[in-house]
Amino acid sequence: MKTQRNTYTAYSIGCAGVWGVILLLGRRRLDSESWNTLRLVCSGWWIGWTSATIARIGYPPPKQLTPAGEKRLRTISIVLVALGLTSIVRMFAAGKRPRRSTPGA
Repeated sequence: MKTQRNTYTAYSIGCAGVWGVILLLGRRRLDSESWNTLRLVCSGWWIGWTSATIARIGYPPPKQLTPAGEKRLRTISIVLVALGLTSIVRMFAAGKRPRRSTPGA
């Protein structure tokens, strides 16, 4: 039995997993200012996801892409994902680690 993984539900679950990992790493590695920025970005992303999900209910599905359009979309998507991941890596690299309280201090 073949299961279809190219669904909006699978996409949504994948996004939640990736954001969970990013937030877990951010909570452990970033100072409070960078952590708040990361939380705001995550919240904004989920607001956009919610808006797009609502729009999917009210609007008809898009027309099928041509092969050239699919290739162009794939290329643009890869570039945008790479930029987003680079931005997250830069935030982790530039963020200050939270101060650890020392016992007796």
